[in-house]
Amino acid sequence: MPRTRQSRFWTLIAFLAALSHATWAPAQEVIDLTGEDRALIPSLEQVFAIGTFDGEEWEMFGGISGLGFDAEGNLYVFDRQNSHVVVVDNTGRHIRTMGRAGDGPGELRMPSGFVVMRDGSVVIADLGHRAYTLFDPEGGYDHMITFRQSDIIQMSQLLAVPEENELITGGGSSTARIAMGPGGGAPPTTRPIERISLSGDEEVRQVVVDAWLPPRESAPQRLSGGGMSFRVAAAGGRTFEPGLHVGTLPDGGVAYADSSTYTVKIASRDGSPERVIRRPFQPEPVTDDIEEAERERQLAELESGDGPQMRIVMQSSDGGGSRTLGGDAISEMMRSRIDQMQFYHEIPVIMNLTTGWNGKIWVQRRGDEPTEPGPIDVLTPAGLYAGTFGQGEIALPRAFGPDGLVAFVETDELDVPTVVVKRLPAILR
Repeated sequence: MPRTRQSRFWTLIAFLAALSHATWAPAQEVIDLTGEDRALIPSLEQVFAIGTFDGEEWEMFGGISGLGFDAEGNLYVFDRQNSHVVVVDNTGRHIRTMGRAGDGPGELRMPSGFVVMRDGSVVIADLGHRAYTLFDPEGGYDHMITFRQSDIIQMSQLLAVPEENELITGGGSSTARIAMGPGGGAPPTTRPIERISLSGDEEVRQVVVDAWLPPRESAPQRLSGGGMSFRVAAAGGRTFEPGLHVGTLPDGGVAYADSSTYTVKIASRDGSPERVIRRPFQPEPVTDDIEEAERERQLAELESGDGPQMRIVMQSSDGGGSRTLGGDAISEMMRSRIDQMQFYHEIPVIMNLTTGWNGKIWVQRRGDEPTEPGPIDVLTPAGLYAGTFGQGEIALPRAFGPDGLVAFVETDELDVPTVVVKRLPAILR
C-alpha cells in the first residue's frame, strides 16, 4: 500500500476507534419565547377555606409550613408549630389529624419538611429524629427512614415524584447545609438536585442534576448573641444571589432555574438535559442605593417582628441537656447578620418556580421592587407559553391538586392563617 494511502488508512482506523469510545450527548433544544406578556384572566373559583382564630382544635393553625393534595383532592396542611398534619376532603370537611410532638413512633421532635404522595401517604423530614417519618394513606404511622450517615445535614424542599415511591429534593427558600464537627466540611461547588428512594430503612440519594452554584469568594460571617458565637460560611448565600428553584414533572423529570437570567431548564428522569426555555428579561444591577435600602428594609422588619423568626436549640454532646437561644439573643444575631450582609452583583429575574399537577410550569418574576413578587408566567415543559398573570393579580399557589385545585395561604389583620382552595380555569389545568 502506498505510504499516502497507508497513512490515510491508519488515520481512518484511529478516527473510528475514537468514535467507539466517545460519549455522545443528545442535542439540547433551546426555545426563545417572546418578551411581550399575554394576559391571563385571574378568574379562579373559590371551593372552600379553612382556618380560624377561635374554633375546633384542628382548624386553629399555629404555623402553616406546607400544603399538598392527594389524587382524591384531599388537602393536607402541615402545621409545623403544632407538629401535625391536618387532612380535609375536597369540600373542607375534616377527615383526620396525623402526628404530634414527642419521641415515640409517629411523633415528631423537630419537623422541617413535608410532602404528600398521590396515594395519600405522607413523608415528614424530622431533624430531631434525623429521619423521615412516613404515614400510610389512612394516616397511620408506617415507618422511619434514617438520614444518611454524614457530618452534614442538608435541608431543602421536598417534592413528590408522581406515581413513584421516591422524592426529589433541592432548592427552595428553606435550603440549608449544616456541617457538624470542627472542620465544618468542604464548601459545596454545585447545588445538587437529588432523588431520594423511600424503599429502604436508610436514606439513599442519587444526584439527578448538579445545578449551578454562583462562585463565592466572600469571607465568612461571625454572628454573636446570648453569649454564643457562630461562624456562618458564605455558602449560606448572599442577598439577591440567584436561588435554585425546582419543580417535578409527570414523567419523573424536573424543571429548574438556577441563574440570574430568565432561563428554565428541563431535565429528564435520569438528569439528561432536554430543553432550555428563555424569555428576554435581564437581571438588574445591584447599586449602593439598593444595598442600603435592603439593609434598612430588613432592619425595619426585624424591629417590627415581621422578619425571619427562629429558635436555636443547642444539644450537649455529652448528653447533659440542651440550651435554647431566642428573643434578644436571636435579635442580636440577626442585627449582626444584617450589618455584615453580603450582596450578589445583580438581582435575578426569576423569584420562584413551581409545577402544577399535570406539569405546567409557573414562573414568578421579580416585581417593581427588588424583593417584591412580580408577574407569574405559565409555561409547558415543551416550551409553550400559556400567558402571564400581572403583578399582584394572583399569588403563586402553594399546592396543586387534581381537577385544577390550587391552595393558597392568606392571613387576616391579626395574622391568623387561612387556607383558601380555588379551582383553575380549564386552560391552566
